Amino acid sequence: MLSVATFAQKDELKTLKKLYSKEKLNSNDIELYKSSLNLLESSAIQESEKVYKNFYACMLPILELNALGDKATASDQIRIFNPNSIEIFSNAISETLTFEKKSGKELYTKDIEETLSWFKPLLQNMAFQLNSSAKFKEASKIFYNIYKIDKNDGSNLENAAILALQSEDYIYAEKVYLEYKNSDYLENGLVYYATNKASDKEEQLPNKLDRLNRIKLGTHEKPRDEKVSLKKPEVYKVVAVLYAQNGKIELAKKAYKEAKILNPDDIELLINEANLYYSSNDLVSYEYLIKEVIKKDPNNASLHYNVGYLSLSQDQSIVDELNSNINNTKKYNELLEKRKSIFKNALPHFEMAYKLNSTDENTKTILKMTYEVLGMKDKVATIK
Repeated sequence: MLSVATFAQKDELKTLKKLYSKEKLNSNDIELYKSSLNLLESSAIQESEKVYKNFYACMLPILELNALGDKATASDQIRIFNPNSIEIFSNAISETLTFEKKSGKELYTKDIEETLSWFKPLLQNMAFQLNSSAKFKEASKIFYNIYKIDKNDGSNLENAAILALQSEDYIYAEKVYLEYKNSDYLENGLVYYATNKASDKEEQLPNKLDRLNRIKLGTHEKPRDEKVSLKKPEVYKVVAVLYAQNGKIELAKKAYKEAKILNPDDIELLINEANLYYSSNDLVSYEYLIKEVIKKDPNNASLHYNVGYLSLSQDQSIVDELNSNINNTKKYNELLEKRKSIFKNALPHFEMAYKLNSTDENTKTILKMTYEVLGMKDKVATIK
């Protein structure tokens, strides 16, 4: 029985290979192709059988479309040009190319490369159209699948990451951004620019060869290369934000430390890191980090307000104790002094916040209260 099954697999693969090699399939060929795939689905055991089964399966929609020719409708094309079909296609193509490179027998590698030469631009165009329609996640997935097919063009991975973030699916965005962060493209990639003579505007071109051809044709001039690694600071920053957004606090803390090496003066990054510790209830680290930010940005009113407000974090508990010790004069006076002490520490920050932004109602309210607690009633009247 095993022998019979093995021969059946070989026959099915031979049939599929023969049909695939035809320039155009007719309706009977398509049915035979499908039935052969169905039989192979349950009988493929060896790696090569599984790889080529998936390859023939992923190529079926293209063969069907080719068979229809001019009779193909929009719905026929949708079967190929939709994110799910494209993902199946890219997985099978990547698997086939990897297998053939490993085995040293390039049965379909050249054919795949030829197919991709016209299929990839169609996919990219579809991704750009989805982006224009604000379908960011769908566009991202198509760019990502193009990258899986051809990892030599890392710009597709970059587009996938940016659009994943725009889609606000932060779990998915984290996955793609991490791959982008760790990619050879971000580490060693180059972006190719040249100036369009007609518009006198610099344009980003798909690759070095394309730019060379345009310069030879005389349409472009002034070639310039830019290292993709210059984008590292922003990429590392986004990864930290995504970890925090997804509740991966320890990973976020580590990512913020990495990002700060590349972004030592990025105020937004530094504030986000401080807020991460605040949300984790690590107020000591939060206060330290916020004070470090103030050193870099001393004229930021909200930072001064936050540090002052944090200094008063114990106020409610002290007030509760005061209410409980009204008849204990000694304890009550100790608590009053303790309360004055924390307001005294907060005062310089509230005064600076008011000086920098005198129209903020929250700042005015808390500064008045601080003056009152400290017995500085003459100062209260100066707050308008």
